Amino acid sequence: MSVDITTLNEGKPLILCSFRHLSLSFGSKVIFQDAELIINKGDRIGLLGLNGKGKSSLFKVLEGKVSPDQSQPPFTFDKSAQFSFFHVPQEIPTEIPLETSSSDLFWFFYPDLYETFKDLGEVNDLLSQNSDDEKLLKKQESLLHKLDHAGAWDFHQSYLSYCKSLGVEDEQLSLKEMSGGQRKKCLIALGLSHPYEMTFWDEPTNHLDIETIRSFEEELLSSDKTYVLTTHDRYLLGKTTNRIFQISNQQITSFDGSYTQYLELQAQKEVERLKLLNRLKNSFKREDAWMKQGIKARGTRSKKRVENFNNLKKDIQSVKESARRELELKVSSTHKKSKILVDVKDLSFSYGSSSESLFHSLSFDVYRGNKIGLIGPNGTGKTTLLKLISGALAPSEGKIKRAPDLEVCLFSQMRDELPLEKTPYELLGDGTDQVSLPGGGTQHVMSYFKSFLFDGGEIHRPLSTFSGGERNRLQLALNLKKPADIWIFDEPTNDLDLETQIILEKTLDQFKGSIILISHDRAFLKNVTNRLFVLENGILETFEGGYEQAEEYLEAKALEKVILKDHAKESTKNIPKAPEENPKPTKPKDTSKLEAEIEQTEALIGKIEGLINELGALQSNPESVEKLGQLSLKLEEKEEHLLTLYEKLELEKR
Repeated sequence: MSVDITTLNEGKPLILCSFRHLSLSFGSKVIFQDAELIINKGDRIGLLGLNGKGKSSLFKVLEGKVSPDQSQPPFTFDKSAQFSFFHVPQEIPTEIPLETSSSDLFWFFYPDLYETFKDLGEVNDLLSQNSDDEKLLKKQESLLHKLDHAGAWDFHQSYLSYCKSLGVEDEQLSLKEMSGGQRKKCLIALGLSHPYEMTFWDEPTNHLDIETIRSFEEELLSSDKTYVLTTHDRYLLGKTTNRIFQISNQQITSFDGSYTQYLELQAQKEVERLKLLNRLKNSFKREDAWMKQGIKARGTRSKKRVENFNNLKKDIQSVKESARRELELKVSSTHKKSKILVDVKDLSFSYGSSSESLFHSLSFDVYRGNKIGLIGPNGTGKTTLLKLISGALAPSEGKIKRAPDLEVCLFSQMRDELPLEKTPYELLGDGTDQVSLPGGGTQHVMSYFKSFLFDGGEIHRPLSTFSGGERNRLQLALNLKKPADIWIFDEPTNDLDLETQIILEKTLDQFKGSIILISHDRAFLKNVTNRLFVLENGILETFEGGYEQAEEYLEAKALEKVILKDHAKESTKNIPKAPEENPKPTKPKDTSKLEAEIEQTEALIGKIEGLINELGALQSNPESVEKLGQLSLKLEEKEEHLLTLYEKLELEKR
């Protein structure tokens, strides 16, 4: 029986929705087993879990797009009257035509309004050919009224306003012409402008530069909407969440508190697990030694002690499995002895002879052991600079000197080199059951595959059946088989779940070679880099010490931009209008009439000043105490009227 959850909320936060006994599987793959959750009004939820383990499926269940499996007890999903949601996907759906403008993109996310808007467009086209058709005019009026009644124009205007504030100012810019960052900004604008109670944010910061992420962060903090946020951006999670949902072992675990508090709890649990594991190992050693004694010495052993020994083995295995698994990324350097790996002098680059240079006269070095973060607004040429360093592109001007036999591996952002028809077994093993490791050894392909947090049973699945994040992990496994002097990463954390990301971060921190990476993930940059390159407006600024050392400068720079933008707005307000080429002659003022108006206003001011003096005297008279409230009100009215007259007189005298 479904329960009205609004009756259960007296004196407590309003429950927007809750479900129990959720079971969901696709074929033999079990996603959820008897899971449950509760979402309250005002919750700011961070959703965690390995890719492919149920985050997207949970969104679809909440949206009603996926029906759970039949179970006993049956699945129950209770919603309050205020339950309404808007899902902001990772990418713009492929079914939306590429010719769609940023303005018209709005309508595809409101199915109830889209048909009305489409009908209105058809009517407007017909009216452009026959503007006097009364039937069409009535239909146009009806459609406009319908959209107006639904508040569509207000939502649409709010969406366009957010687009402009995020940097997508051309309302007619088509999806085909947009960069990945611009498309993402349109999705962010949709998520910030909708009128519903709850928002499902699916990896909102992918493809965004750090400045835009900061703006998005501020919008979330100022919003009073409930939201569920899945993201790999730990800064964003730490600042904008008050609850955490963790999907693991086919369950949804809820934690009340921020992501930072959640990490502190997990670290504490990890310490406790390791202590327990050590105690169990010591007990196991004693019992194992006793079990291995000769038959004569063991003749008196109790049956209970043998059972305890076997249970102890099981306990140890259970604790080991529940402890955090580590991703064994083996990144190897080729151990070149040169100190300078890449020397760049007066580098300039442009696409084609007539196009404007992306950057001009850049000079810098890459030394052994440098771990460089490269940041800057979208479209400034960061990916191009990486390709120039790797040798994939040639400079328009300047020189790039590389150390002899330099090995460079480029980890692209697009993840487009994986053959989707192959299986992980074929991809990683190259037709054999052994993987050649960078250090010279080998490892069985199954063991190598599992070390990247995959289930061994998935090794013969085609890559086409893996999620984007799982393919990202597989690409890490493929690329990190190779030794290199410089690893170049273009947005390595896009589509990576947090568990994999943290382990990649730890591995790169321990890597002895050089790393150059583009990333918008502030925590990742802070924990990995020891130098920072900032590319903006064709200029490269370098900071020793990495992102942490440059953070204060970057925040000051962002504030400076806001101040300059506001100053520019104020300046344009004060710019006098250019005189017309042929100004119309102005009619001279009637001075006698104006003088009469001034005289009349001055007389009225004198009269009201007199009334105010009389009211003031009455207030001070003890006999007028009973009427004091009325007198105060009249006095206030007269004083306000007097101020108005003074303003009028000043205008008349100009």
